[in-house]
Amino acid sequence: MADILDVLHARCAEVAGEAILSGAEHPTLTLSTREVADLLNHVADLRRRCHDIDLDYRELDNRYTVLRRATRDATASLDRIRSTLEQRTAHPEALSRQARTIARFAAENLAAASMNTTTSGP
Repeated sequence: MADILDVLHARCAEVAGEAILSGAEHPTLTLSTREVADLLNHVADLRRRCHDIDLDYRELDNRYTVLRRATRDATASLDRIRSTLEQRTAHPEALSRQARTIARFAAENLAAASMNTTTSGP
């Protein structure tokens, strides 16, 4: 595909040079049918690659959103654990169980978010 760009560049330079020498304001560029087909194939390939890049970007943005949400939830869980452990009214074992439960759910949510972002990738 790069060959057609080289041909197109050379042809445009040639036409531009002739136009400068002849004083023509609107030079005409003539391409063969094969050159036009190669150029159209190149444009189609670029469009396909652009579409693939766009899909990859959307997937990465989705992963980022999932991980960001999971991180925010884990931070909130840590705050709940801290406030739970600061309570002086409950029995220490009950506080410990409650903190472990919050930590377990936070860990499960982070693991699930991590699994969702690694298994759904390109």
